[in-house]
Amino acid sequence: MSKLVWPAFCLILAGCSVRHIVYPAPPVSVPDPPRPLRAVTWSLGDGTQIASWVHDEPGLVSTGPAVLFLHGNGENLETMRQVGLFEELLLLELPFVVLDYPGYGRSTGVPSEASLLEAGSVALEWMRQHFGHRPTVVVGWSLGAAVAIGLAAANPERCDGLVAMSAWTSLADVGASHFPRWLVEVAVADRYDSTVVAERVVCPALVIHGSRDRIIPVEQGRKVAAALRADWLEVPSAGHNDLLGNNMVWRRLFDFLASIQPPPSPERTSGL
Repeated sequence: MSKLVWPAFCLILAGCSVRHIVYPAPPVSVPDPPRPLRAVTWSLGDGTQIASWVHDEPGLVSTGPAVLFLHGNGENLETMRQVGLFEELLLLELPFVVLDYPGYGRSTGVPSEASLLEAGSVALEWMRQHFGHRPTVVVGWSLGAAVAIGLAAANPERCDGLVAMSAWTSLADVGASHFPRWLVEVAVADRYDSTVVAERVVCPALVIHGSRDRIIPVEQGRKVAAALRADWLEVPSAGHNDLLGNNMVWRRLFDFLASIQPPPSPERTSGL
């Protein structure tokens, strides 16, 4: 192999490795959703099919927001079910949507910043049509927090509240905590510049972070909260993967959701 080709070959291999770390879709098959959830699928512009589980059964409280939940990079709908996350969401007694990113679970396509944001935007539009009388809150954890911030910035008319848990300032910043910064910037085209796009977020926001997060340092969460002008909750002794297992997180989330009211807007439609 020539001296010119060898470095390029190594860079390609390194790039594939870094990309797999950003989007490590778990090799866990996703079955049909458990009751009372139901499956809903949407199509993106390129034909990619996005799978989701939706909670919209009759008898939910008549007030309160609908929630779009965006999971972390190493999860899918089934792994979330296995750890009991849907049980926590059901306790909110609110309608919610949880989707699998392109290339995750039953969703087709390839994960990227653009495709994840498009999937989220399609979900928000579907929620506006189905829960139009309710405000909509986007809640994301880890990678999902970056997607949630991007969605809130790009869809101000569809997003009435934002919760970012374990949020990073940018993908390059968090990548530089584990790899050489130059490798992350060269190997991964996606940026997820949360503190930059936060300037365009106009809805109320809450940022939650574990004080002992070794994956996404808590200092990054503080910077995101400042950029969003958001309420801030630092959970003592919590790390990264155990954050959603802390009751303090769910109590604060419940209080935040209860505080959200839809702004007056002629574009809002009645619920279907």
